[in-house]
Amino acid sequence: MNKAVSDKKVVKTLVDICLSEGLREVVISPGSRNAPLTLTFCANPEFECFSVVDERSAGFFALGMAQQTGRPVALVCTSGSALLNYAPAISEAYYQNIPLVVISADRPQEWIDQADGQTIRQVGALDNIVKYSCQLPTSKNASNWYVNRLISEAFYQCQHKMAGPVHINVPLAEPLYGKTVHPEEKQRRIKQVVSSSSVSTEAMQQLSEDWLKHDKILIVAGLNKPNGRMQQALRQLSEMEQVVVLTETTSNINGESIITGIDKVVSTITEEEVHFFKPSLLITFDGAVVSKMIKKFLRDYQAKEQWHISVSNHHMDTYQQLTTSIEAEPADFLEDLLPKITSIKSRYRTTWLNRAERSDKHHEEYLAKNGWNDLKAIAHIASALPEKWQVQWGNSSAIRYAQLFNEFYNEDTYCNRGTSGIDGSLSTAVGASYISQKPTLLVVGDLSFLYDSNGLWNNYLKPNLRIIVINNGGGGIFRFIPGPSDSEELETYFEATHQLNMQPLAEMYGLNYLRADNEEAMNDCLTQLFSESDKPIILEVKTPAKENAGVLKSYFKRLKEEL
Repeated sequence: MNKAVSDKKVVKTLVDICLSEGLREVVISPGSRNAPLTLTFCANPEFECFSVVDERSAGFFALGMAQQTGRPVALVCTSGSALLNYAPAISEAYYQNIPLVVISADRPQEWIDQADGQTIRQVGALDNIVKYSCQLPTSKNASNWYVNRLISEAFYQCQHKMAGPVHINVPLAEPLYGKTVHPEEKQRRIKQVVSSSSVSTEAMQQLSEDWLKHDKILIVAGLNKPNGRMQQALRQLSEMEQVVVLTETTSNINGESIITGIDKVVSTITEEEVHFFKPSLLITFDGAVVSKMIKKFLRDYQAKEQWHISVSNHHMDTYQQLTTSIEAEPADFLEDLLPKITSIKSRYRTTWLNRAERSDKHHEEYLAKNGWNDLKAIAHIASALPEKWQVQWGNSSAIRYAQLFNEFYNEDTYCNRGTSGIDGSLSTAVGASYISQKPTLLVVGDLSFLYDSNGLWNNYLKPNLRIIVINNGGGGIFRFIPGPSDSEELETYFEATHQLNMQPLAEMYGLNYLRADNEEAMNDCLTQLFSESDKPIILEVKTPAKENAGVLKSYFKRLKEEL
């Protein structure tokens, strides 16, 4: 039996198509102009609707859910600046290929630029960071065929080939709260028959022959969703004598012969040793790489060839040496390649593995002798992290520290490395935690946490969410980066020094609170943190701001030393 929903037919059509396309989660930020959309989505029990007031937080909350499910999640907002507040999350989704459907209510076209309230130029406002945008016709005479076609194309662009965000703008005239029961009408659904990108037999034969000409092949994997096939293919390749596979925590790839902790190895390579470590063939995929050291190394010491494998057809030339762009799904390509290649005699793999082993020993020795600081705090988290947890990382220092610890190279690690901003880490983790079956740990810096503290302003905080805030009193990374670390404006304009603590925020949002400012307290707090609780828990870890940069510099200096 049909329920009464908005009397605006275009809204009913839009919501019906969303349902037929498999959309189920709808994140709504309260407003009046979007009332027809809100009334219609909420009337259908097949949608799970979420109310998140802050649009910037709502965008990242939706991103966290779509990150976990791989399905489109809708964002619904009122007119005016509300839409613009989605921009940080939408840009992150665009560069991470995460499917989001932005549905913005708008004033009728005739009121744009006429000094009417909450009225801006919304059409095309997100065009640089979405795959597709459209404005729905809303006159009574608007063709349902045309509306259907526009929305169908939005869902196609959102999900197929390279997923990503899309924007549907809906001008709505008053009155906004009228309801009616619409006549039963089955909406047309345009089925998508998608072809796969595959390499021709002839091209694959040529590539496999080219592969066998190289005795030093380096594969670098950056940001990647958990993918069992990709992991298995890279594990097989990493057993070949001429192949080295480098991964990061956000690659969600590990294996016995796969090298984790890129910076721990690259930082130790001297000018005299470059010849032994630089590749002849470099292979990359889509997905941002955290390590600035490997980027610099590969830009300075270029391979003879570089292959980039992607279903997208744009030339990703991060290392300034691209020679071959291969349009294919990486796991498919590697699986097709494996039967056609063999291991050849080479010391390349052994050279990298030996250096990684040396660095790991120095790493352990340094931590054993080191005092209380950011590095030691992260080491304690690594030791205490339970199995089968997903970990969300904040940007800046947090994700860089994570790369140094092998314990974090599991298969459920996430970070907003599409645009690498500090905004939205908390909201993303909350959205991911809500929809995931696994308990979730967010490790985040103090500025990032404070910037996104509205991420706690909702009713969707699950008891198995844990948050560790590394509070070193500001943006500690700026003490490590050459340039700002030597500037007299460091503390005020780069580091943004503060004396704030997180306890009042925890209390305001009803979370349990723990605090550690030394190793003994840290161990006690971690035991409590990973125990069952009826509420989420925040652990604030206080570390000395000025010492941390010196510790990290001496850490990398120690890695370079001989055993």
